[in-house]
Amino acid sequence: MSDDEKIMAQCIRLAKKGKGFVSPNPLVGSVVIKGNKIIGRGYHKKYGDAHAEVNAIADAEKKGFNVKGAELFVNLEPCAHKGKTSSCAEFIASKKIKRVVIGMKDPFIKVNGKGIEILKKNAIEVSCGVLVNECRELNKFFIKYVTKKLPYVTLKIAQSIDGKIALNNFESKYITGEASRKAVHKLRSEYDAVLIGKNTAVKDNPSLTVRDVKGRDPIRLVIDRKNTLPPELNLFTDSNRDKTFVITGKSAAERKTHKYLIRMSDDSKEFKVKDILKLLYKFKLNSILVEGGSKLFSQFLKEGMFDEIYFFIAPVIIGNGISPFDSIKIDSLKDKEVLLKEYISILDNDILIKYRKCLQE
Repeated sequence: MSDDEKIMAQCIRLAKKGKGFVSPNPLVGSVVIKGNKIIGRGYHKKYGDAHAEVNAIADAEKKGFNVKGAELFVNLEPCAHKGKTSSCAEFIASKKIKRVVIGMKDPFIKVNGKGIEILKKNAIEVSCGVLVNECRELNKFFIKYVTKKLPYVTLKIAQSIDGKIALNNFESKYITGEASRKAVHKLRSEYDAVLIGKNTAVKDNPSLTVRDVKGRDPIRLVIDRKNTLPPELNLFTDSNRDKTFVITGKSAAERKTHKYLIRMSDDSKEFKVKDILKLLYKFKLNSILVEGGSKLFSQFLKEGMFDEIYFFIAPVIIGNGISPFDSIKIDSLKDKEVLLKEYISILDNDILIKYRKCLQE
């Protein structure tokens, strides 16, 4: 690993501290070096607050260092536009930084090379493309959000070793063990929202909060086309009830059954997943964790509207029960869904397998 890559790895580690707090902005970390010594570190801490580069320079100056002639490292191209904060590229130029090392170009249309252009116009040496794959993985939510105008979608499936997510009577608490549940809570804390279907809300009466790890609770979304969910569910009565939104039909939304309703544009017998995701994009949600049930998992798979799947697999055998994709029916193996394995992890007695969607050529 080169010296530039080592410092970029530090930027990535810093950026991860912002998980769950900066959305829909990207995760960004920055390091300032002068005389082969790190003099400042910073990361984007919260949406609307100062960006990583500003924080890193402020950290250096607070310690008494003059950043003129220094090198600045950042995992994403400095912004070129003014929004809730001023242009980072112009700010860096005003500080007479000598060299800027960038992990990857920002795909957002208002930046996308414009930040680099500002730096170069101010006679700053720019190196771009350092640990680019790691930088892309770090900001996969943001990249899809600004390029596809859709949130990033992950399916979370907890199942028995014989592929069942519940008994036929819908009982499912708890198939997996404590370590798996802790990992799920950590996942929740990193996503903007958790999405479930009506059956899961009624049968499981889940809380969908973050309890076993530190982190913020996600927004809770329930699809209920006819807007008939019972008001006594945990989602509507616990301390996070103001973070629960019901996605319902146009006509059904006229019945003010629940406080927060997200109205679809029609009264279809079955909402299209893509239409739901387009609507959630408008609410500035850049990542969705889908937690069931079988019908909803099947819809996302059938429409190809997912990016990755986490399978939490417990060493238990259920036999006759409900499978995660029960609503999928294919007549030929040539139509099977093929996934790309990313990694396998052991969680005490359970196994976690993470798969990515295979991109069609």
